[in-house]
Amino acid sequence: MEMNIGTIIMEKRKEKQVTQQELANFVGVSKASVSKWETGQTYPDITLLPLLAAYFDITIDSLLTYEPQLDNHEIQRIYGMLKNSLETKSADDVLATTRSFIRRYYSCYPFILQMGLFLLNHVDLLPGEDKITRYTKEARELFIHVRTQSKDPELITRALKYEAYSSLTLQEFDQALEILGEQVPVIFPVESLIAMAQQQKGEPQQAQITLQSAIYQYTTVFLSFLSNYLQLLLQQPEKYNETVQRGRGFAKLFHFETLHPVAFMNFQLSAIFGYAQMQNESAAIELLGEFLEIIKQTVFPVDLHGDDYFDRIDEWLENLEIGNQLPRNSSVLKEDFIDLVIDHPLFVNFSNQQELNRIYDELKAIKTKGGTADA
Repeated sequence: MEMNIGTIIMEKRKEKQVTQQELANFVGVSKASVSKWETGQTYPDITLLPLLAAYFDITIDSLLTYEPQLDNHEIQRIYGMLKNSLETKSADDVLATTRSFIRRYYSCYPFILQMGLFLLNHVDLLPGEDKITRYTKEARELFIHVRTQSKDPELITRALKYEAYSSLTLQEFDQALEILGEQVPVIFPVESLIAMAQQQKGEPQQAQITLQSAIYQYTTVFLSFLSNYLQLLLQQPEKYNETVQRGRGFAKLFHFETLHPVAFMNFQLSAIFGYAQMQNESAAIELLGEFLEIIKQTVFPVDLHGDDYFDRIDEWLENLEIGNQLPRNSSVLKEDFIDLVIDHPLFVNFSNQQELNRIYDELKAIKTKGGTADA
Protein backbone atom coordinates (compact mmCIF):
# COMPACT_ATOMS: atom_id res chain seq x y z
CA MET A 1 0.00 0.00 0.00
CA GLU A 2 1.26 3.45 -0.83
CA MET A 3 1.60 6.55 1.24
CA ASN A 4 -1.04 9.15 0.43
CA ILE A 5 1.22 12.20 0.47
CA GLY A 6 0.33 13.10 -3.12
CA THR A 7 -3.37 12.95 -2.40
CA ILE A 8 -2.95 15.04 0.76
CA ILE A 9 -0.95 17.71 -1.11
CA MET A 10 -3.60 17.91 -3.82
CA GLU A 11 -6.46 18.10 -1.32
CA LYS A 12 -4.78 20.76 0.81
CA ARG A 13 -3.75 22.76 -2.25
CA LYS A 14 -7.34 22.85 -3.50
CA GLU A 15 -8.61 23.73 -0.03
CA LYS A 16 -6.18 26.63 0.00
CA GLN A 17 -7.30 27.49 -3.56
CA VAL A 18 -3.81 27.74 -5.00
CA THR A 19 -2.55 26.39 -8.31
CA GLN A 20 0.21 23.88 -8.79
CA GLN A 21 2.39 26.73 -10.10
CA GLU A 22 1.76 28.85 -7.01
CA LEU A 23 2.68 25.96 -4.71
CA ALA A 24 5.74 25.24 -6.84
CA ASN A 25 6.85 28.88 -6.60
CA PHE A 26 6.51 28.87 -2.82
CA VAL A 27 8.42 25.62 -2.33
CA GLY A 28 11.04 26.38 -4.98
CA VAL A 29 10.43 23.55 -7.42
CA SER A 30 8.89 23.22 -10.89
CA LYS A 31 5.18 22.87 -11.58
CA ALA A 32 5.99 19.47 -13.10
CA SER A 33 7.41 18.34 -9.75
CA VAL A 34 4.19 19.26 -7.94
CA SER A 35 2.20 17.45 -10.60
CA LYS A 36 4.28 14.32 -10.14
CA TRP A 37 3.81 14.48 -6.37
CA GLU A 38 0.06 14.68 -6.74
CA THR A 39 -0.10 11.78 -9.20
CA GLY A 40 2.15 9.63 -7.02
CA GLN A 41 5.00 9.40 -9.54
CA THR A 42 7.54 10.90 -7.13
CA TYR A 43 7.80 12.17 -3.55
CA PRO A 44 8.84 15.61 -2.33
CA ASP A 45 12.42 15.76 -1.11
CA ILE A 46 12.62 15.06 2.61
CA THR A 47 13.83 18.61 3.33
CA LEU A 48 10.65 20.03 1.81
CA LEU A 49 8.30 18.21 4.17
CA PRO A 50 8.47 20.78 7.02
CA LEU A 51 7.93 23.60 4.50
CA LEU A 52 4.92 21.89 2.93
CA ALA A 53 3.44 21.07 6.33
CA ALA A 54 3.84 24.68 7.45
CA TYR A 55 2.34 25.99 4.19
CA PHE A 56 -0.77 23.88 4.66
CA ASP A 57 -0.79 24.41 8.46
CA ILE A 58 -0.72 20.70 9.24
CA THR A 59 1.77 18.39 10.96
CA ILE A 60 4.31 16.38 9.02
CA ASP A 61 2.60 13.22 10.27
CA SER A 62 -0.67 14.45 8.78
CA LEU A 63 1.10 15.20 5.53
CA LEU A 64 2.56 11.72 5.53
CA THR A 65 -0.76 9.95 6.10
CA TYR A 66 0.10 6.36 5.46
CA GLU A 67 -1.06 2.79 5.51
CA PRO A 68 0.69 0.50 8.03
CA GLN A 69 2.23 -1.68 5.32
CA LEU A 70 4.33 -0.92 2.26
CA ASP A 71 4.71 -2.95 -0.92
CA ASN A 72 8.10 -3.61 -2.47
CA HIS A 73 7.86 -0.73 -4.92
CA GLU A 74 7.18 1.67 -2.07
CA ILE A 75 10.12 0.28 -0.09
CA GLN A 76 12.30 0.76 -3.18
CA ARG A 77 11.26 4.41 -3.47
CA ILE A 78 11.87 5.24 0.18
CA TYR A 79 15.22 3.42 0.28
CA GLY A 80 16.33 5.16 -2.91
CA MET A 81 15.19 8.54 -1.63
CA LEU A 82 17.15 8.13 1.62
CA LYS A 83 20.22 6.84 -0.22
CA ASN A 84 20.23 9.75 -2.68
CA SER A 85 19.60 12.27 0.09
CA LEU A 86 22.93 11.35 1.66
CA GLU A 87 24.61 13.04 -1.31
CA THR A 88 22.72 16.32 -1.07
CA LYS A 89 21.42 16.69 2.50
CA SER A 90 23.00 16.72 5.91
CA ALA A 91 23.63 13.34 7.50
CA ASP A 92 21.68 14.44 10.60
CA ASP A 93 18.59 15.21 8.50
CA VAL A 94 18.77 11.90 6.67
CA LEU A 95 19.20 9.98 9.92
CA ALA A 96 16.26 11.79 11.50
CA THR A 97 14.08 11.01 8.49
CA THR A 98 15.19 7.38 8.48
CA ARG A 99 14.25 6.99 12.14
CA SER A 100 10.94 8.72 11.48
CA PHE A 101 10.12 6.19 8.77
CA ILE A 102 11.18 3.35 11.07
CA ARG A 103 8.78 4.54 13.79
CA ARG A 104 5.98 5.00 11.29
CA TYR A 105 6.34 1.58 9.67
CA TYR A 106 7.58 -0.40 12.65
CA SER A 107 5.11 -3.19 11.90
CA CYS A 108 6.11 -3.43 8.22
CA TYR A 109 8.83 -6.02 8.72
CA PRO A 110 10.26 -6.14 5.16
CA PHE A 111 10.75 -2.38 5.38
CA ILE A 112 12.32 -2.53 8.84
CA LEU A 113 14.74 -5.18 7.58
CA GLN A 114 15.81 -2.85 4.74
CA MET A 115 16.21 0.08 7.12
CA GLY A 116 18.58 -2.02 9.21
CA LEU A 117 20.56 -2.76 6.06
CA PHE A 118 20.46 0.92 5.13
CA LEU A 119 22.19 1.78 8.41
CA LEU A 120 24.82 -0.92 7.88
CA ASN A 121 25.46 0.02 4.26
CA HIS A 122 25.90 3.73 4.99
CA VAL A 123 27.47 3.71 8.44
CA ASP A 124 30.43 5.80 7.26
CA LEU A 125 28.13 8.55 5.97
CA LEU A 126 26.03 8.87 9.12
CA PRO A 127 26.72 11.48 11.82
CA GLY A 128 28.46 11.20 15.17
CA GLU A 129 31.36 9.38 16.76
CA ASP A 130 32.04 5.65 17.03
CA LYS A 131 29.77 5.14 14.03
CA ILE A 132 30.36 1.45 13.42
CA THR A 133 29.43 0.39 16.95
CA ARG A 134 26.56 2.85 17.31
CA TYR A 135 24.73 2.15 14.07
CA THR A 136 25.50 -1.55 13.93
CA LYS A 137 23.84 -1.95 17.32
CA GLU A 138 20.88 0.10 16.12
CA ALA A 139 20.58 -2.05 13.00
CA ARG A 140 20.84 -5.23 15.05
CA GLU A 141 17.91 -4.13 17.18
CA LEU A 142 15.86 -3.78 14.02
CA PHE A 143 16.83 -7.26 12.85
CA ILE A 144 15.93 -8.69 16.27
CA HIS A 145 12.57 -6.92 16.05
CA VAL A 146 11.88 -8.55 12.67
CA ARG A 147 13.08 -11.95 13.86
CA THR A 148 10.92 -11.94 16.99
CA GLN A 149 7.77 -10.29 15.62
CA SER A 150 7.42 -11.38 12.00
CA LYS A 151 5.50 -14.53 11.06
CA ASP A 152 7.22 -14.87 7.68
CA PRO A 153 9.77 -17.77 7.86
CA GLU A 154 11.91 -16.38 5.03
CA LEU A 155 12.01 -12.93 6.60
CA ILE A 156 12.91 -14.42 9.99
CA THR A 157 15.78 -16.38 8.44
CA ARG A 158 17.16 -13.29 6.71
CA ALA A 159 16.85 -11.22 9.88
CA LEU A 160 18.72 -13.91 11.81
CA LYS A 161 21.61 -13.86 9.34
CA TYR A 162 21.83 -10.07 9.42
CA GLU A 163 21.76 -10.21 13.21
CA ALA A 164 24.73 -12.57 13.07
CA TYR A 165 26.53 -10.27 10.63
CA SER A 166 25.97 -7.37 13.02
CA SER A 167 27.40 -9.39 15.91
CA LEU A 168 30.43 -10.25 13.79
CA THR A 169 30.95 -6.57 12.94
CA LEU A 170 30.81 -5.79 16.66
CA GLN A 171 33.45 -8.50 17.20
CA GLU A 172 31.03 -10.59 19.22
CA PHE A 173 32.27 -13.75 17.54
CA ASP A 174 30.78 -16.30 19.93
CA GLN A 175 27.35 -14.74 19.56
CA ALA A 176 27.64 -14.81 15.77
CA LEU A 177 28.57 -18.49 15.85
CA GLU A 178 25.78 -19.23 18.33
CA ILE A 179 23.31 -17.79 15.84
CA LEU A 180 24.78 -19.40 12.73
CA GLY A 181 26.34 -22.57 14.07
CA GLU A 182 29.82 -23.75 13.13
CA GLN A 183 28.88 -26.36 10.55
CA VAL A 184 28.03 -25.34 7.00
CA PRO A 185 24.42 -26.38 6.40
CA VAL A 186 23.63 -28.61 3.44
CA ILE A 187 22.33 -26.43 0.64
CA PHE A 188 18.87 -27.37 -0.55
CA PRO A 189 18.11 -25.08 -3.50
CA VAL A 190 14.36 -24.65 -3.52
CA GLU A 191 14.57 -22.74 -6.80
CA SER A 192 14.76 -26.00 -8.75
CA LEU A 193 11.60 -27.24 -7.04
CA ILE A 194 9.80 -23.97 -7.76
CA ALA A 195 10.84 -24.12 -11.40
CA MET A 196 9.79 -27.77 -11.68
CA ALA A 197 6.35 -26.99 -10.28
CA GLN A 198 5.98 -24.04 -12.64
CA GLN A 199 7.01 -26.17 -15.60
CA GLN A 200 4.54 -28.91 -14.68
CA LYS A 201 1.80 -26.29 -14.44
CA GLY A 202 2.51 -25.31 -18.03
CA GLU A 203 4.46 -22.13 -17.16
CA PRO A 204 7.86 -22.73 -18.80
CA GLN A 205 8.61 -19.02 -19.17
CA GLN A 206 8.13 -18.45 -15.44
CA ALA A 207 10.31 -21.49 -14.71
CA GLN A 208 13.08 -19.90 -16.80
CA ILE A 209 12.79 -16.66 -14.85
CA THR A 210 13.03 -18.60 -11.59
CA LEU A 211 16.17 -20.51 -12.52
CA GLN A 212 17.84 -17.56 -14.25
CA SER A 213 17.31 -15.46 -11.15
CA ALA A 214 18.77 -18.21 -8.99
CA ILE A 215 21.81 -18.68 -11.26
CA TYR A 216 22.39 -14.92 -11.28
CA GLN A 217 22.37 -14.79 -7.48
CA TYR A 218 24.57 -17.84 -7.02
CA THR A 219 27.17 -16.61 -9.52
CA THR A 220 27.41 -13.27 -7.71
CA VAL A 221 27.64 -14.97 -4.31
CA PHE A 222 30.28 -17.37 -5.65
CA LEU A 223 32.50 -14.48 -6.76
CA SER A 224 32.07 -12.95 -3.31
CA PHE A 225 33.09 -16.27 -1.72
CA LEU A 226 36.30 -16.25 -3.76
CA SER A 227 37.03 -12.67 -2.66
CA ASN A 228 36.76 -13.70 1.00
CA TYR A 229 38.61 -16.97 0.46
CA LEU A 230 41.64 -15.13 -0.90
CA GLN A 231 42.26 -13.53 2.49
CA LEU A 232 42.73 -16.99 4.00
CA LEU A 233 45.37 -17.98 1.44
CA LEU A 234 48.01 -15.31 2.01
CA GLN A 235 50.42 -17.94 3.35
CA GLN A 236 49.75 -20.24 0.39
CA PRO A 237 50.94 -18.32 -2.70
CA GLU A 238 50.31 -21.12 -5.19
CA LYS A 239 46.72 -21.69 -4.09
CA TYR A 240 46.21 -17.93 -3.86
CA ASN A 241 47.32 -17.45 -7.45
CA GLU A 242 45.19 -20.38 -8.64
CA THR A 243 42.14 -18.93 -6.88
CA VAL A 244 42.72 -15.54 -8.51
CA GLN A 245 43.02 -17.13 -11.95
CA ARG A 246 39.88 -19.21 -11.45
CA GLY A 247 38.01 -16.14 -10.27
CA ARG A 248 39.13 -14.14 -13.30
CA GLY A 249 38.07 -16.97 -15.59
CA PHE A 250 34.71 -17.28 -13.86
CA ALA A 251 34.10 -13.52 -14.09
CA LYS A 252 35.00 -13.57 -17.79
CA LEU A 253 32.72 -16.55 -18.43
CA PHE A 254 29.70 -14.69 -17.04
CA HIS A 255 30.75 -11.24 -18.36
CA PHE A 256 30.92 -9.71 -14.89
CA GLU A 257 32.70 -6.65 -16.26
CA THR A 258 29.34 -5.53 -17.64
CA LEU A 259 26.84 -7.76 -15.81
CA HIS A 260 27.92 -6.74 -12.29
CA PRO A 261 31.06 -4.57 -12.43
CA VAL A 262 30.86 -3.64 -8.74
CA ALA A 263 31.07 -7.30 -7.68
CA PHE A 264 33.93 -7.82 -10.13
CA MET A 265 35.87 -4.79 -8.85
CA ASN A 266 35.43 -6.05 -5.29
CA PHE A 267 37.07 -9.31 -6.35
CA GLN A 268 39.86 -7.49 -8.17
CA LEU A 269 40.67 -5.29 -5.17
CA SER A 270 40.71 -8.28 -2.84
CA ALA A 271 43.20 -9.99 -5.15
CA ILE A 272 45.30 -6.82 -5.58
CA PHE A 273 45.67 -6.13 -1.87
CA GLY A 274 46.54 -9.76 -1.23
CA TYR A 275 49.28 -9.70 -3.84
CA ALA A 276 50.57 -6.45 -2.33
CA GLN A 277 50.70 -8.06 1.14
CA MET A 278 52.63 -10.97 -0.34
CA GLN A 279 54.95 -8.45 -2.03
CA ASN A 280 54.09 -9.83 -5.46
CA GLU A 281 54.41 -6.44 -7.14
CA SER A 282 54.10 -7.58 -10.76
CA ALA A 283 50.82 -9.43 -10.13
CA ALA A 284 49.39 -6.52 -8.15
CA ILE A 285 50.32 -4.00 -10.86
CA GLU A 286 48.84 -6.21 -13.59
CA LEU A 287 45.54 -6.48 -11.73
CA LEU A 288 45.56 -2.77 -10.95
CA GLY A 289 45.70 -2.14 -14.68
CA GLU A 290 42.73 -4.45 -15.23
CA PHE A 291 40.85 -2.76 -12.39
CA LEU A 292 41.51 0.63 -14.01
CA GLU A 293 40.06 -0.56 -17.32
CA ILE A 294 36.90 -1.86 -15.64
CA ILE A 295 36.27 1.34 -13.69
CA LYS A 296 36.94 3.39 -16.85
CA GLN A 297 34.35 1.50 -18.88
CA THR A 298 31.71 1.39 -16.13
CA VAL A 299 29.00 4.04 -16.34
CA PHE A 300 27.95 5.26 -12.91
CA PRO A 301 25.48 5.13 -11.24
CA VAL A 302 25.25 1.36 -11.63
CA ASP A 303 21.95 -0.51 -11.44
CA LEU A 304 21.53 -4.27 -11.35
CA HIS A 305 20.41 -5.67 -14.69
CA GLY A 306 20.41 -8.69 -16.94
CA ASP A 307 22.23 -9.19 -20.23
CA ASP A 308 21.99 -11.35 -23.36
CA TYR A 309 22.34 -14.50 -21.26
CA PHE A 310 20.37 -13.39 -18.20
CA ASP A 311 17.59 -12.07 -20.39
CA ARG A 312 14.68 -12.86 -18.06
CA ILE A 313 15.74 -11.45 -14.70
CA ASP A 314 14.88 -7.76 -15.02
CA GLU A 315 11.28 -8.23 -13.87
CA TRP A 316 12.52 -10.25 -10.89
CA LEU A 317 15.02 -7.51 -10.01
CA GLU A 318 12.34 -4.82 -10.17
CA ASN A 319 10.20 -6.73 -7.67
CA LEU A 320 12.91 -7.07 -5.02
CA GLU A 321 12.45 -5.03 -1.85
CA ILE A 322 14.90 -2.36 -3.03
CA GLY A 323 14.51 -3.17 -6.73
CA ASN A 324 17.47 -3.10 -9.08
CA GLN A 325 19.35 -0.43 -7.13
CA LEU A 326 22.54 -1.30 -5.26
CA PRO A 327 22.24 -1.11 -1.45
CA ARG A 328 24.84 1.67 -1.43
CA ASN A 329 25.02 4.57 -3.89
CA SER A 330 27.29 3.30 -6.64
CA SER A 331 28.81 6.73 -7.28
CA VAL A 332 29.98 6.74 -3.67
CA LEU A 333 31.26 3.19 -4.17
CA LYS A 334 33.31 4.39 -7.14
CA GLU A 335 35.01 7.01 -4.98
CA ASP A 336 35.52 4.43 -2.23
CA PHE A 337 37.21 2.05 -4.70
CA ILE A 338 39.49 4.77 -6.03
CA ASP A 339 40.43 6.02 -2.55
CA LEU A 340 41.19 2.46 -1.43
CA VAL A 341 43.80 2.19 -4.15
CA ILE A 342 45.26 5.70 -3.98
CA ASP A 343 45.50 5.78 -0.17
CA HIS A 344 46.65 2.21 0.40
CA PRO A 345 50.05 2.10 2.18
CA LEU A 346 50.96 -1.30 0.71
CA PHE A 347 51.89 0.30 -2.61
CA VAL A 348 54.35 2.83 -1.17
CA ASN A 349 57.41 0.59 -1.54
CA PHE A 350 56.64 -0.68 -5.04
CA SER A 351 59.65 -0.31 -7.33
CA ASN A 352 57.56 0.39 -10.43
CA GLN A 353 56.37 3.78 -9.22
CA GLN A 354 56.10 5.10 -12.78
CA GLU A 355 53.38 2.63 -13.72
CA LEU A 356 51.73 3.02 -10.32
CA ASN A 357 51.64 6.81 -10.71
CA ARG A 358 50.15 6.45 -14.19
CA ILE A 359 47.32 4.36 -12.74
CA TYR A 360 46.91 6.81 -9.86
CA ASP A 361 46.66 9.76 -12.26
CA GLU A 362 43.96 8.07 -14.32
CA LEU A 363 41.99 7.10 -11.22
CA LYS A 364 42.20 10.65 -9.87
CA ALA A 365 40.96 11.97 -13.22
CA ILE A 366 37.98 9.62 -13.10
CA LYS A 367 37.16 10.71 -9.56
CA THR A 368 37.48 14.40 -10.46
CA LYS A 369 35.23 14.11 -13.51
CA GLY A 370 32.61 12.20 -11.54
CA GLY A 371 32.11 9.74 -14.37
CA THR A 372 34.09 7.46 -16.64
CA ALA A 373 37.47 8.54 -17.89
CA ASP A 374 36.06 8.99 -21.37
CA ALA A 375 33.01 10.96 -20.26
